[in-house]
Amino acid sequence: MNKSIIVPVLASAILSGCGGSGSSSGSTASIKYAFQFVQLAERDEGTGVANCTLFDIDGQISGKETYAKLASDVTVKIYDANGNFSEDVSDLINVKTGILNITADDVEDGGYISVIDSPDDRDPFYKVLSIQKELLGDLIIEVSRNQGVVDCYTADKAATLDSGYASVHTTDITANAYAFNSSQSELAGDIKTSKEVSAFNNEDVLVRAYNNDVLVDYAFVATLTSDQYDAPTALSGDAFDNYNWSIDQTLTGQLSELSVRLNRGDYSYPWLNATFDILSGVTTSFAYVETETSWNYSAEGKTNSGWNFKHNDTLSSSLNVRLPTELTLSPNDPTISYITSNFVFQALGIDSTSTRLQRSSYYIDVSDNGTTTTLNHVIYSEVASGDDVIIPNLELTNLDDPEADAINLTISVLSADALKTDLTTFFMYENAVSDLVSVVLTPADTVKNNKTKNTGSYTLLNR
Repeated sequence: MNKSIIVPVLASAILSGCGGSGSSSGSTASIKYAFQFVQLAERDEGTGVANCTLFDIDGQISGKETYAKLASDVTVKIYDANGNFSEDVSDLINVKTGILNITADDVEDGGYISVIDSPDDRDPFYKVLSIQKELLGDLIIEVSRNQGVVDCYTADKAATLDSGYASVHTTDITANAYAFNSSQSELAGDIKTSKEVSAFNNEDVLVRAYNNDVLVDYAFVATLTSDQYDAPTALSGDAFDNYNWSIDQTLTGQLSELSVRLNRGDYSYPWLNATFDILSGVTTSFAYVETETSWNYSAEGKTNSGWNFKHNDTLSSSLNVRLPTELTLSPNDPTISYITSNFVFQALGIDSTSTRLQRSSYYIDVSDNGTTTTLNHVIYSEVASGDDVIIPNLELTNLDDPEADAINLTISVLSADALKTDLTTFFMYENAVSDLVSVVLTPADTVKNNKTKNTGSYTLLNR
């Protein structure tokens, strides 16, 4: 299957309570990690083994469905904290289940597990995913190498979806258009107060009421019905005022774009884009309901230095869009250098006084005697202030000098007060769409990950 059609809902990690963020200390013999390897594949709808777990692909071709083959034809190596080869554990992968079991003692603190993948032995295009020990947990990892005729993945099926009519009835507040939104449906406003939508079975549908394109009322509909206009939910009837907000002075004049989205509970709902003057930072107010107590906000934008950012936080009595004070951003590009017998990835455009999660990526394309060899290498690691990321020495033919040959260096960073396991999961979820070997989030766990995505407090940056 063409990797480019896989969306972030598929390319994610499942990190269990074992392992997780933070360096290992004390006895770690009891900490175990299980890696489940799979190959995503397409088939015609309703064909093949019926109990295979189906993955929800955004933009899936009509008549097609995606499932996961169990993969055991995979190369997995362990590297120490200096990036030196330690052990090849490929033979420990269970041939029938595609599962590799190791313990924390198998990987040195600061060391890496690297999954090295290519579609077949004749393909010189290497795709490598390296994950530092401090970010390990129970993972499902997708590879592209064809596994042939094997069993499929059958666990963790999709969360239940409901379909039906969401209906509201009007109040004394004048409205002439209604928009309906869930994680599965986004229906633009028209005159109907009842529309057919899809939603997860624990998810409300947000209905926004407008009067001449001005947001005037809303309701969250908890129950969908089989008949249109049946059992309508009352709109709030609250005449809410416009809500003032501001941009931190350190960002004034530094932004090229910005939008604000409000999140309620485990789900994110569109509200109003909060607008501002790029140069002065002067903002325009937007409607907000003070009586709602479970709102968070996501501010997404771009700085003039080229950093895309998303800042997520709790919405208190005032909204001040800002980046954490511990972060330092500059327009400098990342680079790879050879320092003290190690190749290191240097994030010159960003630093933080707090430990951060970092995704470092580079690409190598080398031609030798008419043969082209390529490598895409993605590294996930914890990085302390001022530190560089050690690059595992993969020792792949013609691909062993990233300082001289690497191109397309990219970087993503997550900063938070506490780097908990759920944020590690989310970080890989957000970035793995670009990874050619990627950690995978099962359909059943996408809803769990939404809670972190929408209600967690963090800053996510990339360039």
